[in-house]
Amino acid sequence: MNETNDFSTGKLFPMILKYSIPAAISLLITAIYNIVDRIFVGNFNGTSALAGLSICFPLSYMMMAFGLTCSAGGSSLFSLFAGKGEQKNMNRSFGNALLLVVVFEVFLSVFLLIFSNPILKIFGVTETAYEYALAYYRIVTLGCLFQGLTQVFCDYVRVSGRPVLGMCVTSIGAITNIILDAVFVAVLGWGVTGAAWATVIGQILSALFGAFLVLKGYTKAGIKKETFSFDWGLSKKIISCGFAFWIAQMAMGLISLVYNSQLGKYGGDTAISVYAVVASIMTFVIMPASGISQGIQPIVGNNFGAGNYKRVMAVLYQASALSVGITCIIWLIVMLFPEAILLTFGASEKMLEIGVTGLRTNFCITPILGFVMLVTTFFQSIAKPIPSIIITFLRQILFLIPFIYLFPMFWDINGIFAAQPVSDALALILSVVLVIREKRQLYQMADVSPENTLITE
Repeated sequence: MNETNDFSTGKLFPMILKYSIPAAISLLITAIYNIVDRIFVGNFNGTSALAGLSICFPLSYMMMAFGLTCSAGGSSLFSLFAGKGEQKNMNRSFGNALLLVVVFEVFLSVFLLIFSNPILKIFGVTETAYEYALAYYRIVTLGCLFQGLTQVFCDYVRVSGRPVLGMCVTSIGAITNIILDAVFVAVLGWGVTGAAWATVIGQILSALFGAFLVLKGYTKAGIKKETFSFDWGLSKKIISCGFAFWIAQMAMGLISLVYNSQLGKYGGDTAISVYAVVASIMTFVIMPASGISQGIQPIVGNNFGAGNYKRVMAVLYQASALSVGITCIIWLIVMLFPEAILLTFGASEKMLEIGVTGLRTNFCITPILGFVMLVTTFFQSIAKPIPSIIITFLRQILFLIPFIYLFPMFWDINGIFAAQPVSDALALILSVVLVIREKRQLYQMADVSPENTLITE
């Protein structure tokens, strides 16, 4: 079946599952391998080593920020061009996204390596965790380019109608990292250095496999000389469409700095180590929602490009129900078994004292993120990045950061963990308002012909 026609006429819920499940599995595996680093280091190297890895959280967010800007922005335009049948623009979107990610990630690597010590101080490194943080930081920085390339290859394979292969691009690196973590950290005793090399080697393998798929024609992008001709106008559109993801990732890095600073002030390395667990589990909890968000991107983009506006809204409704439902299941596990989760990371009694309440407080309304994240991706997928940017900026920066400083004045360390759910609740209200407004506009634009009213398919 022609893929574009399938997007326009196929039954929506099976299609959402087809694209979302592989993306969610891929992201879950990625979340697991980020968590595995901390599990092995926490169990085999102690609290200070785990704190060293936690200090480096902003580094991974920075790496992903530039990669996601190019991959998400470029693949969104790719889907819109596909809906309009514009093959030349599809090719150019891929080529420019690839050029942008190479430039951004190489620049980032050089910058991070030159200013490693000042940046670690900004990250809030403690004296006891410095040695571990520096060792991990310097090695992981070498993987910036491969991380970015992996994201671009994965997204373009997925939106080309091959979601399972897109999943494989990231999964190969993740599985490699998990295996090498066991070998380097547990068997060879290389500690944080072993965890860092396991991460970089996994990223290299993912990038190589993604490049193989692209060169073998597993995307709808034509690989020609003109594909890689730089177009400043198109590149600006790519950056604009992906900018909400840049804000989200950079904000998470900034938030990590704020959290580390505040938690270090109120609870030292132990509290920072608790945040390492909270951040890892938060990543794991929201990955299904992220996967569904990624899964609907080509469906929304193709239908919007083809003018099927009511169908676009139907995708959001059905995907939201699925996302919130799945997130609820994982949320229940976190709320019911916080002790077991913390013990998996080698938690001490002191970590348990802070962590049990911290986990439950931080995750108390997490299921609503299933909708908020979908709304962010929804606007980006229809090339309307401003609402996505507004939601992300307010939720991750303007609301959250002041709360992290304000709340502990009243509720001590538990106030720090309460900042996230309050910020998420405010973001939910804003998201609902923006979606209602967009729905009215799309329904006014929609053709009332039978082809454009298949919202229940």
